[in-house]
Amino acid sequence: MKMKLAMMSLLLAAAMSLCACGNSDSGSDISKPDSSSETSVTTTTTTTEAKTKPETTTTSKPETTTTTAETTVTTVSETSDVDNTTASFQKTNTTTTQNPYNTTTTTRKKPATTTTTRKPTTTTTSGTTMKPNSVYEEYGHDQASLGRFINRIDNNTGIPVINISTKDSKSVTSREVYTDCIVDLFSCDSKYVITGATAGIRVRGNSTAYYGDVSQILKNQVPYRIKFDAKTNMLGLNGGAECKSWVLLKSNWNLISDYMGFKLGSVLVEPDNYCSDCQLVHVYVNKAFKGVYLLCEQTQVNKNRVDIYEPANGYTGNDIGYLVEIDNYAGDDEGPWFDVDYNNNSTVTDIEGTRRAFETAQYSIKNDIYAQSQNDFIKKYINGVFTIMYEACENDNFLTFDGNYNLVKAPYTNAKDTIAAVADIDSIVNMYILDELVHDNDCGEGSFFMAVDFSADSKMKKLTFTAPWDYNWGYEGNATGKYYAAAFNDKTFVNQFGDRTNPWYVLLMTEDWFRDMVSERWKEVYTSNGLKKVIADAKKLCMAHYDEYSKNQQWAPECGVSLAEWVEKRMKWLDKQWNK
Repeated sequence: MKMKLAMMSLLLAAAMSLCACGNSDSGSDISKPDSSSETSVTTTTTTTEAKTKPETTTTSKPETTTTTAETTVTTVSETSDVDNTTASFQKTNTTTTQNPYNTTTTTRKKPATTTTTRKPTTTTTSGTTMKPNSVYEEYGHDQASLGRFINRIDNNTGIPVINISTKDSKSVTSREVYTDCIVDLFSCDSKYVITGATAGIRVRGNSTAYYGDVSQILKNQVPYRIKFDAKTNMLGLNGGAECKSWVLLKSNWNLISDYMGFKLGSVLVEPDNYCSDCQLVHVYVNKAFKGVYLLCEQTQVNKNRVDIYEPANGYTGNDIGYLVEIDNYAGDDEGPWFDVDYNNNSTVTDIEGTRRAFETAQYSIKNDIYAQSQNDFIKKYINGVFTIMYEACENDNFLTFDGNYNLVKAPYTNAKDTIAAVADIDSIVNMYILDELVHDNDCGEGSFFMAVDFSADSKMKKLTFTAPWDYNWGYEGNATGKYYAAAFNDKTFVNQFGDRTNPWYVLLMTEDWFRDMVSERWKEVYTSNGLKKVIADAKKLCMAHYDEYSKNQQWAPECGVSLAEWVEKRMKWLDKQWNK
């Protein structure tokens, strides 16, 4: 997990080499390390090593904002549907970390809050105007003035616009505490217009949020998470599914890096598994333009997202759903986590001929758990599944789980059947193709999700790779001539950023039967033109509203076209490898 932070000059040079803003050749370097990994709110463990992506350059015009200290902020629970604060206090909260290897007691203070009872208003997913009320005045905004602002913006844009009006115009600077706000969504089809919907907003992310540095947050574009008071759909995403939590990802080094990842992902992983839907939008906060953002869905346990069983509050049994993430920020984000040592750091020869040992990684738990035993259980299970895979692939030793999830001899005689008994291989194939296609540098270190559900009515009985996320550190290097996701990181990369190899991919791509499955799936999606259509649509999107996408952005829309062309070349090279 050891790594060094990259120098800003090196990152800018790498990004600029991509964006000559014309057609890129096969040797274009399309890399911009970054992350928008979600932080959790539970417990914390102090770490001593830097485990972060390199910092990024500013991509939007600095906002002119006062730095006066906020005095009234309402805290909002990450897990509760009730967002009301009923007392003014500052309470010391003592919690015990969930990490079984380093149990510590941590004391932290909750922010002082004031008595604030939200009055949820009717969201307008059908495009109807909300009932007249004083919600704008209640939140400290002149409704008539805001209406004139919205009309002016609406008349001068052709892409959807989200305006966030915070209570008393407070700055949004916290990554932990939601600030009360009103959300207006307009410049879209009338059925998707939202007027005066109450919500909370906070900064999200790690490196993309300058690790919580308020001075940098005030000056730069940062990603946000919105949590509505009532379940709401935005712009018809995900078939109109209504959820409380939504994400605004900043455009970073390229207009469509995450957009492309999600759209390609939807072709590959849906409908069997979940991939966030998305839409490029303009974002204003208190009438101040923040830039072009990607509106997308929060990766979370939800019947419309990662559909696994959520138990009642306080349930301590192991027969629940688990959503976990390979997470280089595990231990820093106050959430429960555990180590995966990849069969005691075993060695493998990858598809490029490099033999190396795997490095232990940290996995964070993204669903609610209520007992250390649940943490211990999912840790044992994930480590067990990898051991089953390794022993089957490398040693022809076929193992499985007994009733207590201990490893025992399996009744199988080949690796494919052995692994298929505990893992959804199709989901791994789909995610592997996606990560190989876009060369995601983080696929073994962060924002990489898997899930399993042990409940009686489980729809996900085996370990399943799902929920593609965070493609700002992809599309790197030469588009042709080399495997990335199925190979160990090269030494130059490891020396600079740490080893971010994905052991699951490296191990399975050593197997003929798995490569055959990849080939068959590739032929299916490539010949159907689904992936090719994503490329064509991305190019059109970048140029359709050229002036609006260029507004206050460091990277012109041509850079998005160059990125799409890089993926196009990558697809052609992979087709030569897999379509035989």
